[in-house]
Amino acid sequence: MGTASGIGPAYNVILLFGPPGSGKGTWGKILGMMPGFYHVSTGDMFRMLDVESELGLRVMEVIRKGELVPDDITFNMWQEHMKNAALVGSFRPQRDVLVLDGFPRTQRQAEMLQRVATVRLILRLDCEDREILIARLHRRAVLQGRGDDANEAVIRHRFEVYAQQIQQTLAFYPQDLPAYIDVSVPPARILAAVGRALEKCLECTS
Repeated sequence: MGTASGIGPAYNVILLFGPPGSGKGTWGKILGMMPGFYHVSTGDMFRMLDVESELGLRVMEVIRKGELVPDDITFNMWQEHMKNAALVGSFRPQRDVLVLDGFPRTQRQAEMLQRVATVRLILRLDCEDREILIARLHRRAVLQGRGDDANEAVIRHRFEVYAQQIQQTLAFYPQDLPAYIDVSVPPARILAAVGRALEKCLECTS
């Protein structure tokens, strides 16, 4: 896709990092409802695939195992999604801050993203007690019919995959970009912490 203007990165971006159950989708949607912000969840993007297509079957099989979708597939699908969003006018690349949930997940994806985006802030949603996150995932499996959240062995494997990738991915970015958000506290306190972190990138919303 290149860049929006042909010169420099096309997007101003806030990244949401966090293990399964940390609330990336929830907080991404909340930010996406604010004027001047546009939220994209790669997980939602994958679940919208035709499960009977060759690509859909391949992606769903990877997700069911708790593995990461290959970098090239993820990046190409994301690029196509952004092109379509800009085409229909739901996303304005020159004005909106793009909130990315679930991408990049690897250092290679971060390198790909750097070609078309400037990352302004990383919200690192996490908590030390993994049992809290597991309980949330089980509730989500019941409420949303998410089979990938019902199997505890798969969940714990997803935690391992996340732990393996996150340090390398974070190391790609300047140390002042990530803001740790403790998601074990009540929602109002999480919201306050997110609001304080957003003050760091107010200049990219003007």
